[in-house]
Amino acid sequence: MKPGRASPLLRLGVILHGNKIWISEFASIVLIAGLLLSFFTLTFTILLNEARIRGNDGRVLALQADKQAGERQLADLGSKERIIDAMRAVLGDRYSAQTYWQLSGLVLRNSTTYGYDPLLLLAVIDVESRFVPHAGGKYRSGDSSGAFGLMQIKPETARDIGKSLGLSIGGESDLLRPDVNVVIGAAYLMQLIARFRSFKLGLLAYNQGPGAIHEQLAAQQPLSISYYHKVLRKYYRFKAITDSLAEKVEK
Repeated sequence: MKPGRASPLLRLGVILHGNKIWISEFASIVLIAGLLLSFFTLTFTILLNEARIRGNDGRVLALQADKQAGERQLADLGSKERIIDAMRAVLGDRYSAQTYWQLSGLVLRNSTTYGYDPLLLLAVIDVESRFVPHAGGKYRSGDSSGAFGLMQIKPETARDIGKSLGLSIGGESDLLRPDVNVVIGAAYLMQLIARFRSFKLGLLAYNQGPGAIHEQLAAQQPLSISYYHKVLRKYYRFKAITDSLAEKVEK
């Protein structure tokens, strides 16, 4: 073997693109390529698993939302049945099952919006109109009070409340619609309770007018609270009916 020359067994080369690359260099390239391939494969697998996890999380959240929606629907259904039971106990078969269902939805929706027991709203409706949608209010003298519908709302009051709710109230015909009357009445009652910072005073103002209550309070005159007691009696009657029916179901 001549000096300065490597043995052919030690310096075996391969030809790539016209250049000599020794086996040791080729092995390094193969190793690096393998590492890169492993890295990209691992990265792809991780990203794919993360996408699957996010997809599963989304499905879990959707299932939880569906479950919560179902629970709310069941709760609403139970509340509507409670309201219908209370009305039927007082009104019997005066209205159809569909009418009872529609009224229960109105009462539940509006009482929930303003945060009071649906049976309280029922009590006010019972005292005001005995659940007669086309009722027209009268004073003790027999003169018309100018109030209409289930919750006995006057057109001028309805227009004021309607503005705050984004509703356009035309007049008497609108107030004879239960879906309009109950919305306005529930909002007006809550407004009065908030203004006087008292459920009792708010209820009295609903019946007598806020101006009259302000005058009596300013003059330190005794308030007529018969309306307040009348509503409470109706409320506790409805509550006793629904509690009794609930107990029977549990047994």
